[in-house]
Amino acid sequence: MNDDLTKYIFPHRLLIYNLLICNVLLPLTSLLTRTEKILFPASIVCSLLVISFICYRAHSKHESKRIYTHWKIAWQRCKIVLIAYVISISIELLSGVMTLTQQDPQLREIMLIAFTRIAIVPTLLIVTPILIASTLSVRRIKRGSLK
Repeated sequence: MNDDLTKYIFPHRLLIYNLLICNVLLPLTSLLTRTEKILFPASIVCSLLVISFICYRAHSKHESKRIYTHWKIAWQRCKIVLIAYVISISIELLSGVMTLTQQDPQLREIMLIAFTRIAIVPTLLIVTPILIASTLSVRRIKRGSLK
């Protein structure tokens, strides 16, 4: 693969790895190992760092307009992921407020577990189509139909 194709593909692959690791793998691992309070916030922080890098690259100078365009496409997809984060974090904060009023500690724990699982769903639902679109972009760039 020549150097230009690598530069076109890199923003999409970075987004794909971010989505797979920080938005699918870590949240699902946190649910399975019951470490939601540690891994769920950590996955969002790691993903925000990668999104910040994509934002920086989307707003910086590049040697060609095509490379700039691919960074812009990745940044537009990241904005949608940020909306999913706002929804998920809002649900998580709402669950925290609702559990403060609960007197029974066992019921409070059940509510926290249920709401945490519900909070992850919007992110997964939004990440899945973005992951598919980014993967298709990489495929089209390799075939030469998207430059």
